[in-house]
Amino acid sequence: MFQNGAVKRLDAINIIAFASRIGREEALANQHLELDGATAERIARLLEERGHGKPLAYITQKKEFFSEEFYVDERVLIPRPETELLVEEGLKILGEEKGERLVLDMGTGSGAIGAVIAKKTQQKVLCIDISVEALSVARYNAQRLNVTEKTKFLCSDLFNGLREAVRFDVIMANLPYVAVDEWGGLMEDVKRFEPRKALLGGKEGTEIYEKFMGQLPGRLAEGGRVLCEVGGQRQAELIRDRLRARGFSVITRKDLSGVERVLIGKWTSSS
Repeated sequence: MFQNGAVKRLDAINIIAFASRIGREEALANQHLELDGATAERIARLLEERGHGKPLAYITQKKEFFSEEFYVDERVLIPRPETELLVEEGLKILGEEKGERLVLDMGTGSGAIGAVIAKKTQQKVLCIDISVEALSVARYNAQRLNVTEKTKFLCSDLFNGLREAVRFDVIMANLPYVAVDEWGGLMEDVKRFEPRKALLGGKEGTEIYEKFMGQLPGRLAEGGRVLCEVGGQRQAELIRDRLRARGFSVITRKDLSGVERVLIGKWTSSS
């Protein structure tokens, strides 16, 4: 086995398994495995990349999310465990009533949210992102999860590319929410390797959400819900106030760390 002081043992095992095209369990069980020269060189190169901070998910081009394996590369953010709360809340809402509902995954990125929702509920999901490159990854992940018939993809700056008549029953938004003054505190591998445009949300971290919320009332069906992932109490308060000012009733869900992570707004035309 290879030694690299800058790489954690588990990361090294994952890299060796990936480069050798074997399972992680097999790599663990055969730590004195004989490798051909090309594989050995590839492992050494990937270990060096990890040692310089490149995220493991970008090296192995995969990340587990909601018990599904997704393809990821530098065109998209790596799906976070916290975002599973957004999906869980969306599934609860979609499970409340029978019948067809139209779902929107705004800021889809890798397509993880939309693909899981489509697979678990068999509802139709429109996935929107401003990045053409991100949408290529999202389409590929929809194929991997066998939900191509349940998902559609649109390159758009928020709602700008949508016909005005389209209204959704559930809108799920995981938009950039890192504030400018929070950027310096992010982990180095995030700042150096993940797409900056998919992270930064303006001075307060709510700039893109402000634009998004301004168009929401005309995009939700009667009784429709919007679910927004946010970065903590300060943002939760700002976005909650904006939603309420636009006629939404709002509740908050905290993640496992106790951080206010998901806002759920309900829209009624009489609000």
